Amino acid sequence: MPLDEGDPLHSFELSFLSLSGVDDSVSPRTLCDISQEFSFVEWGVNFRAEKQGKEPRYASLAWLRQLQEEIDRRQQTGKFAPIHFAAHLGGEYCVDVLKGDTSLVRTLWEDYGFLRIHLCPTRSHGVNSSQLKKYMSTLKSVIVALPQVEFVMLVTRETRALTFQLMNDCQPNLAFFYDAEEAASGGSPSRGNSSGSQPRRPPPCPHPGIHCGYGGGLTIENLTDELRRIAQVVNCPKRPVWVDLESGLRSSGLGRPDEFDLGKAWACIRTVFDLDLPRPRPSFASRWGTARPQGCWRA
Repeated sequence: MPLDEGDPLHSFELSFLSLSGVDDSVSPRTLCDISQEFSFVEWGVNFRAEKQGKEPRYASLAWLRQLQEEIDRRQQTGKFAPIHFAAHLGGEYCVDVLKGDTSLVRTLWEDYGFLRIHLCPTRSHGVNSSQLKKYMSTLKSVIVALPQVEFVMLVTRETRALTFQLMNDCQPNLAFFYDAEEAASGGSPSRGNSSGSQPRRPPPCPHPGIHCGYGGGLTIENLTDELRRIAQVVNCPKRPVWVDLESGLRSSGLGRPDEFDLGKAWACIRTVFDLDLPRPRPSFASRWGTARPQGCWRA
């Protein structure tokens, strides 16, 4: 059913529905099947050295290789649409990028096809956030050195000393992500909005050309209502944003705590598909999707 003209979602442009925390419990073939049918889906993969492949939400390197092999196989058939991936960096991986090290990002882009890199420099992601401001020049050097990658900065009270400086000198491949759970907790770990109150959705970065995203407290039950609230906050029909779900996609069962729930992921995809939101202009990541090195995931 078409949206009413007075509905905040009537002219709301959603660049990605990001489904994050995919891990070894999810079949790479299933991810590929979904992405080939729904181009607005992005898969978020968490990276943190001490947790990789050892805890839920952190895919193993063996799983990443399986995913690459599956995509390589599909590319050879000649019938292959781009699959969108974002790497969420925490711990030392994040700190290394803040310090100016481009090696990991280059590997993720060249070998694995990640076009978006989320930097999560907060305590809940294993990073000492007390002196983030000192990384301004080194982080900017990485952003400038890799213009084909979109860098996403997490915006919270913890990170504002750095993010506000970046907003004052925005690069075209810089984006900002507003996580209501991080903002509400002051950076402490949060698994959802247990209070029942609505999460705070701040207005996006004041620069209209900067890509912005929203997350935290999103579930299949409230996704449509929260999309409307985000649309009201953004209040700009020509400004596409993305939304990210992670905690809202988890389920717990006997012997399977904190498991990525494909049923919930499918329900979120169906919700967005049925809303029939306007197609956005190509996002930064999509524009670069045809500029992949030979042999990488995006042809």
